[in-house]
Amino acid sequence: MKNYYDILGVSEDASNEQIKKAFKEIAKKEHPDRGGNESRFKEANEAYDTLKNSQKRHDYDTMRKFGGTKGGDHPFFNEDIFGDFFSGFGGDSGGFTFNFGRDGNQRNFRNFRQQPRGNRNVQVRMAISIKEAMMNNQKTINYKLPSGRDEYATVNIPAGVQHGITFKFSGMGDDSIKNMPRGDLMVVMSVLDSDGYTRKGNDLYTDKTIDCFQAVRGTEFNLKTLEDNIIKVKVPPGTQPGTILSVKGRGMPVHKTLNIRGNLYVKIHILIPQLSAQDLKKIKDL
Repeated sequence: MKNYYDILGVSEDASNEQIKKAFKEIAKKEHPDRGGNESRFKEANEAYDTLKNSQKRHDYDTMRKFGGTKGGDHPFFNEDIFGDFFSGFGGDSGGFTFNFGRDGNQRNFRNFRQQPRGNRNVQVRMAISIKEAMMNNQKTINYKLPSGRDEYATVNIPAGVQHGITFKFSGMGDDSIKNMPRGDLMVVMSVLDSDGYTRKGNDLYTDKTIDCFQAVRGTEFNLKTLEDNIIKVKVPPGTQPGTILSVKGRGMPVHKTLNIRGNLYVKIHILIPQLSAQDLKKIKDL
């Protein structure tokens, strides 16, 4: 698992202002439009995208502290760790819940309601990136019951899964109280931004820096999507800083059969290069 703090060169208790300052320093040096290391810039941008957001930073810190990954699987945590954070699930949450059988197949879909007091539900969190969420996934998780016994569950994750969605596995939770039905397993999805992309609903957002001459004349650039495809994005002449360009149908999957997807939005940043006196004179004479 990448250490985003080391990537930005800050301590784990760094303030948001320190994180922002560290990223700006790296961006100035490594931005590809300034002749920097594109790989280093993207890595720093990914780290900043996570650490600048308090919720994402909390999720990331928790995964680093308690998680540990094996064989590419994502970390999962017992409800004792996230009990306070997910305490709302014990009541009338109204959140979406998918019910699954022991074979991992989905049984039905309903709103979760509080169960009679007995064996507790076990809550774990599964973290995937929005790049992984672009397609169907199947993950097998290992979690520990309050009794100390290890259990396994297979989660089928549909393409376009939303952050915060909960998958419910009936009868796979706590079994500490004998002669009482077992609790349920609640797998809460955490979908994290990655590869320079941020998600809002079903839409994706990213940034692109061009120079002022490209903005004046108009230009076209290649953009690598989360599906590792290259698309061309046209920048019209006279584009202003902060302009957001829309690429329809390149966002998150919404309905695979009907091929319905969200949109992709690219925010344009304009770089003004350092010019010599001779260059400035040429511009003045235009």
